[in-house]
Amino acid sequence: MRAFLRFAAPIVLSAVVLTAAVPATAAPGSTTSTEQTTSVPSVPVGVRVKGTFTGIDLAWSLPADEGTTDGVTGFVVRRAVNGTETAYTVPRTAVTTFNWQDTERLPGATYSVAAVNADGEGPASTPGPADTVPGAPVAAPTDAVTVAHTVTTDGVSRTFLGQLAVQGATQVIPLATSGPTQQVDKAIAASADGRQVVFSQGGSSLWTVSAVVPHAQPVKILDGATGITTKSWSPDGTRIAFAREQAGTSCVEIIGATGGTPVRLGCNVAAPSWLPDNQTLIVKDQVTGKLQRVQAKAGGGLLTAYAGTELAQHPVASPDGRWVAYFKNTSVNVIPVAGGTPVPGSPLGTSGESISWASSGLLLVTRRTENGSTLQQVPVNDGRPYVNAKLFDPPAGELVESAVWQGPRITIKPTAAVVGPNVSVPFDTAGLVNPYVSCEFDGVTTAPCPASPFQKAGVTAGVHVLRIWAVEDGGRGTTAVRWLNVDSAAPTVRVTGPTFDVTKAATATFNYAGTDNTGIGSYDVRWRIAPTAGAFGAYAPVKSGTTSTSVAIGVVAGYEYCVSVRARDLAGNLSPWTVDKCFSRPSDDRAMGAAKGWVRAAHRAYYLGTATATSAKGISVSRSVQAKRLFLIATKCVTCGGLNVYYNGKYVGAVNLYKATTEYQAIVPLPVPATFLTGSVLLTTRVAGKVYQIDGLAVRRT
Repeated sequence: MRAFLRFAAPIVLSAVVLTAAVPATAAPGSTTSTEQTTSVPSVPVGVRVKGTFTGIDLAWSLPADEGTTDGVTGFVVRRAVNGTETAYTVPRTAVTTFNWQDTERLPGATYSVAAVNADGEGPASTPGPADTVPGAPVAAPTDAVTVAHTVTTDGVSRTFLGQLAVQGATQVIPLATSGPTQQVDKAIAASADGRQVVFSQGGSSLWTVSAVVPHAQPVKILDGATGITTKSWSPDGTRIAFAREQAGTSCVEIIGATGGTPVRLGCNVAAPSWLPDNQTLIVKDQVTGKLQRVQAKAGGGLLTAYAGTELAQHPVASPDGRWVAYFKNTSVNVIPVAGGTPVPGSPLGTSGESISWASSGLLLVTRRTENGSTLQQVPVNDGRPYVNAKLFDPPAGELVESAVWQGPRITIKPTAAVVGPNVSVPFDTAGLVNPYVSCEFDGVTTAPCPASPFQKAGVTAGVHVLRIWAVEDGGRGTTAVRWLNVDSAAPTVRVTGPTFDVTKAATATFNYAGTDNTGIGSYDVRWRIAPTAGAFGAYAPVKSGTTSTSVAIGVVAGYEYCVSVRARDLAGNLSPWTVDKCFSRPSDDRAMGAAKGWVRAAHRAYYLGTATATSAKGISVSRSVQAKRLFLIATKCVTCGGLNVYYNGKYVGAVNLYKATTEYQAIVPLPVPATFLTGSVLLTTRVAGKVYQIDGLAVRRT
């Protein structure tokens, strides 16, 4: 049970049972000179109950008859939940207007207020908020404003995370009554889905926390850093950019939204803000003072420098990627992301402290004033900021440091940096009440939009804009925008190995390399195989979706292998298959027919450990084949002889197995057939007394 009375900072109060004061009565037998009467206060007026995601903001004014009755000394706030009522005492600490807060959101809770004076407790207000049916529970909010809020008590300042009701807020309701959100740095940022906020502590640690779940547990995603200042959450929700003050300069780094090792974009830049492509950022160049658009990667390549933005502070890009808003002195300025002339708004206050977009047409701005600070809404129409409208002025001793709009909204899920021409973009409407969803692609609207994902085929290369908006029952609308960089050009790929026609090894490594302007995402490798005397079978996959540029293939003796590859770029574009790279592994000599006079020998020096040998003249070995090319595997030596070669019984030439030094398993090309050979190969010894050791035969259909 948590309940708070609003002074300079939240203070925990205890629930108490109240008893009305008993009027004085005369003792038996006594007399009184005048008759005593009692007069309790009437109902407090202007009772307003406003809900945030994390609590209740209750405010009221004195009863209408204050001044005609004994002075109000305090109030009783009653909370009723499921038949259980809890009462809280609230002393009178203000002159006319009062507030109280509950840091719990209890389903079905109703609230009432009664005034108390010396005569007792007066009647209570009707339970429930003024902006709902009398007696109804406080409605769950659809939006709230999360703030980094500073309170100063006895000269000691503390900044905590809290929330304001969107309309009629009188106080900041803390996100939690304890934990990391009770001591934060001044700059915060919201996730694109409106559900989370990122904050830092002491400039050294980075945290995320749900802003729509009361008392959610914060998650630390970075520790041990120094000088963390401004933050920005990427539109796809996957990364957080933040600035760090380092040795007289500022550096911008990027970290995953769930943690990891930060990547440094660069130094002499500050105040990062994401654009809807999730690949670029708006930053402030500390050397020139101008705003820039840079790549969101290590080194942060410069894309655009914005003329006329000198002295810019707190830049932030609009969710639709059309505008950049920033402070220049005390006025809000807006400049097109595409470049152009900045348009200034009305100056106000003594300095600008923070800017965030509630939507593509509404800014939340915090300013310092002579009396403290103010939180305002600034409408933006076609790049022009209009009149400031006050949203909340904190009481004396308190400051709103930064503010972000929160609440469930339609979101576009992560997409690749570069996508292919057949676009498929998932989106999410979780948390929205019966939304009517519309889509707009490059200005062409589809309503209603089909269920997620949004799909469009045959999109041309270049940058395209997808806008998806949802309107809930009751009229609340939210919008998500994504820039899509479409690449329709296929990558190229080439085979770099193997370079041999025949291999005796049981494995062969197939090598390849691809190139593409966006990068290679993966490769597919396939093969087709044929036996020595048979045709090729159908292509079959070897590897699919591999990122490796080589594949080790197991090869079986007596088969030809034809392998090809295609590349897939990061956008999903596919190259054509390469021309087949073919090679064979020889069949063993045991697969050949041998006439009388040949001997089957075995030795580890032979291919597959065997050979067919003779020293006689005019005897043959043979094999049925289908081939364009043939290779004999045999021993070469100084005493080795020659062989006559016959295809289908016709003499086509001879091969010589002589070599000055002995070579086992030598690969000896046979005469190339005049036409594709289907039939027999016959090898006949030419000279008696010579050595003939036949090890195998390789054939190539290609």
